[in-house]
Amino acid sequence: MIAEILSEPAEHIGQTYHLTGPVSQDMDAVAREFSAALGRTISYVNVPLEVMKGQLAAFGMPQHVVAHVATMAGLHQDNRYDRFSNDVERLTGIRPMSVREFVQKNAHTFAPVAPSSAAE
Repeated sequence: MIAEILSEPAEHIGQTYHLTGPVSQDMDAVAREFSAALGRTISYVNVPLEVMKGQLAAFGMPQHVVAHVATMAGLHQDNRYDRFSNDVERLTGIRPMSVREFVQKNAHTFAPVAPSSAAE
């Protein structure tokens, strides 16, 4: 989409585009798509925002990034991102990828990590 917009930027001034996949899904549906794509059960866990913020800070994430991620997570919890738009296809002529297609294409990224042994 960025390349399309930048190729003729004047016609996009003042426009708002929603970058969504081909269907509207809540986080439980996204987890089901991950499960189907990876062949193993993936569950959505609604982590309380304060707990998540503490964990992100403990990982060394800068406070402004923690605040941004927490805001996005809160919007997800409120289903504010559960929507569908045809903007991607309308602008590019290409059907957007589903969550399942994206996960299948990038399955190596989602491979389980072997737990490290504390005795090592």
